[in-house]
Amino acid sequence: MGVYERQQKEKKILEAAIVLFGDKGLHATKVEDVAKKAKISKGLVYFYYKSKEDLYMAITKKGIEELKEVFNKSFGKGKDKTGIEVMTDLVNGYFLFVQEKKVFHDAILYFLSVLELYQQDQDKVNPLLLESQYFNKLLQSHNDLAKIGIKAISQGIKDGSMRPDLQADSTFYTIWSMLIGNCKLNGSVNLEPNDIKINSESWKNGFNKILFEILKGTNNPFKAQPVQGNLF
Repeated sequence: MGVYERQQKEKKILEAAIVLFGDKGLHATKVEDVAKKAKISKGLVYFYYKSKEDLYMAITKKGIEELKEVFNKSFGKGKDKTGIEVMTDLVNGYFLFVQEKKVFHDAILYFLSVLELYQQDQDKVNPLLLESQYFNKLLQSHNDLAKIGIKAISQGIKDGSMRPDLQADSTFYTIWSMLIGNCKLNGSVNLEPNDIKINSESWKNGFNKILFEILKGTNNPFKAQPVQGNLF
């Protein structure tokens, strides 16, 4: 089998797995399902990937690479953007990524949860994950996302578009946790009881207001966009 043919087979497997993991999730998807979707043998799937977990980590790696591209694009090419402008585009790009590439985002969040367990007690981590070459590659590269965000915060502090008292590393990780929390809670917001006055649009405005006050300070308040129609 030539290099090109191998690459095409691997691509078919990944494409089939992305659809199935997106529809059924990690636990309900089986290797034979992926093989059937890709129209190849189950044995050939195992030729490329040691296990279902190995395949999921390959998808996770692809997801992080795509999100890194989104983060890097926030800086623009040949444009003199301030740090606050970069972070604005980064946040908007992140939310668009979550909306359009949910299967990748879910995989990234799963990996981050595994990382926490990995640090606490590696014996409790699924051994099939520990054996995955992609999991071990991710251990070395997952913080590339944070490095890009820290670079944006550092730029904003330096150019004066952000508060000078910020500490770039902790500030980005705080924002990173806010973004992840927003995505995890967003589905439940519109299901809150009537005595909690919130919906997705009003929360988005409030979220952005707090986020930019953290970065710029209250002397430069974020102006929320008007919401059309009744909120509640």
